[in-house]
Amino acid sequence: MARRKQTDQGERQSVSLSFWITPSEKAELDERAAASGVRLADLARAALLGYRIKAKNSFTEKGLFELSAIGNNLNQLARRANTTEQIDPQDLQNALRLWREVVARLTE
Repeated sequence: MARRKQTDQGERQSVSLSFWITPSEKAELDERAAASGVRLADLARAALLGYRIKAKNSFTEKGLFELSAIGNNLNQLARRANTTEQIDPQDLQNALRLWREVVARLTE
């Protein structure tokens, strides 16, 4: 969503603004909004008022969440190895395989 100015924080969006554009312009705006992961209204508001849009990438967010979960698993394995001085090699192999898969998807 577009970042609002500090003075706009409490205001409710209650005023409509409309204007005419060509079908190809509309298609381009729809593509840009989809690529940024925001609604078309937020994209237009940001362009008109000079706000910055924080692009959302659900794949990246999901990938980072998966990496975090895998990191937690690796941390638990390391803690277990330090405590008992034993670790299941299969658990470590699985965690490393998952980590490599997620990193490969994120860097494609």
